[in-house]
Amino acid sequence: MLLRWYTLKTFFSFYLASTGGFVGLFLLGDFFDRVDDFLSKGTPLSSLLLYYVYKIPFILFYMAPQSVLLATVLAISSLSKTNEIIAMKACGVSITRITLPIIGASLIIALLVLANSEFISPTTSQRMNHIYYVEVRKGTSFKGIETSNVWYKSQTGAIWNVAEYDPDELTLETISIYFTTNNNLGIATRVDAEKAVWVDQQWVFMNGTIRTFGPDGLEKTEFFEKKSFIVPEIPSDFITYRRRPEEMSLRYMYEEILEQQSEGKDVAGKWLDLNYRLSYPFIGVVLALIGIPLSLRSSRQGGLLFSVAVNLAIGVTFSFFYAMCVSMGRGGTFDPVFATWGPVVLFTAIGFYLLLSIDSEKPLPFSE
Repeated sequence: MLLRWYTLKTFFSFYLASTGGFVGLFLLGDFFDRVDDFLSKGTPLSSLLLYYVYKIPFILFYMAPQSVLLATVLAISSLSKTNEIIAMKACGVSITRITLPIIGASLIIALLVLANSEFISPTTSQRMNHIYYVEVRKGTSFKGIETSNVWYKSQTGAIWNVAEYDPDELTLETISIYFTTNNNLGIATRVDAEKAVWVDQQWVFMNGTIRTFGPDGLEKTEFFEKKSFIVPEIPSDFITYRRRPEEMSLRYMYEEILEQQSEGKDVAGKWLDLNYRLSYPFIGVVLALIGIPLSLRSSRQGGLLFSVAVNLAIGVTFSFFYAMCVSMGRGGTFDPVFATWGPVVLFTAIGFYLLLSIDSEKPLPFSE
C-alpha cells in the first residue's frame, strides 16, 4: 500500500507541474494574440484578468490528456532512473501493481474533466465570451442567431422549415409548412412558398402551392402568387440563439439532440460532437496505458529525453488516428459512436497488451 501511495504521489507531482506548464503556455500564447484588442478598447485590467481566469476550465479540458501522458513518462522515468522500480520488483511487486495507481489516477482525472465539462466550463466559457465579445468588441450579444435551415414546431402541431430567415427584414425564404391531422399521425395540408413577408401583423406568402392530403394521398393542389394565412406564428418564434460549443453542457447537448431529432432534423453531426466531448477526456487513460510500458522499455535503452520523444511520437500517432476517425465520422463514413470511441477502445487494448507483456518474452503474456 505504501508503494502505491508513493507511486501515486510521484505521478501527481509531475501531473500538477505538467498541467501548470501547459495552461501557462496556452494562456501566454492567447495573451499575445488578444492583448491588442484589450488595450485598444481600453478594457479594465480586472476584465482582462477575469477573462483568463474564466478561460482556465476551457483549457483544462483540452490539456488533460497531454498532461497525463507527460506526467506518466516523467514519473516512470524518475522511478526507473533511481532503480526504485527494480527494487519494487525485487520485493515481488509486479509492474501491473506498481503502475495501477497511475492508471487509476488517469481515470479519475478523466472523470473530473467530464465533471468540469458539465458543471464548470459552460458557465465560465459564457462569461469569458461575454467579456471578449461584449465588453471588448462592444457587441450587443455574442450569441449568433440561426438564420439558415430553421425548423420550428408550433404549439398547434404545424411544422415549419425555413431555408433562410432575416430577423431584420422579417422575411422568410423558401418555406415549407406541414399542417398535421388531428391525431398528429399524418400531414393534412402542406404549404410551400418562395418567400414570406411580415406585413400588418400577418405573414404574406408569395409564389407557392397548397397541397391537401386525404386518406388515399394527395387530393388537391392549389397555386397562388400572393396569399396570407391566419397562423399564430410571429417573427420572434423563429429566433433561435446558437450557443458556442464550449458553452454547452453535456446534458444541454443531449437534450438539444433529442429535441431536434423529434423535429425530424439530421442530428448525426451533433451526436458526433456529444460523443467527442464524452470520449476525449479518456484519451488520457489511453495515453497512460501506452506510456507506461513504452517508458519502461525506452528508459532501459536511453535517457529521459529519449523516453519523452518515444511517447511523444506515440501520442502524436494516436491523436492523428483519433482526428482522422472523427473527420470520417463527420463525413458520414463512420457512425458517431464508432468514430469517437473506436480509437479509444483499440489503443486501450494495445496499451493493456503492452503492459501485460512488459516482463514477458512471449508474444502472448498468458501463453504457457
